Amino acid sequence: MSHDDPPPAPAKKKSPAEEAAEKRREKLTPGSLMKAVIRSGRGDATPADGDQVILHCTIRTMEGIVVNSTRREHGGKGIPLRFVLGKSKMILGFAEGFPTMLKGEIAMFKMEPKIHYAEDDCPVTPPDGFPKDDELQFEVEMLDFFKAKVVTEDLGVVKKIVDEGKGWETPREPYEVTAR
Repeated sequence: MSHDDPPPAPAKKKSPAEEAAEKRREKLTPGSLMKAVIRSGRGDATPADGDQVILHCTIRTMEGIVVNSTRREHGGKGIPLRFVLGKSKMILGFAEGFPTMLKGEIAMFKMEPKIHYAEDDCPVTPPDGFPKDDELQFEVEMLDFFKAKVVTEDLGVVKKIVDEGKGWETPREPYEVTAR
């Protein structure tokens, strides 16, 4: 190294969450997560960390038997799932698969057990009788995603960011705040 060379840039220290996510990704091996697009989405934007994703999901065995679904036609309640990427507890296959999807896209993810509910230290508990040790197919329809701000730590309140504001001001007359 000569006198004129600048010193190397210090390595950016990773947060504990980033380190944990990186360690989880090491479980991915070729073929452990496979994606097939059933219906193309629109646009070219994909969700990123901090975005809330809203989706329907139907889980099937490799034989096509539905074991769980959010859709009414498959025995679910018809209520979509909501996750905040990088914040919500989810299986590894979702954490890696959702950021590849477009709005309106329907994709089938084939996952080996080690990246869904049979993952060591899986942050999500499957329902009783769930075939967590089987390879499964997850049909996911990405209904919507948007920038979100987590208001409460338990993710009970998530604020949709329509337009990022500058500065901070307490609402007062004649301004109105509506919460639903």
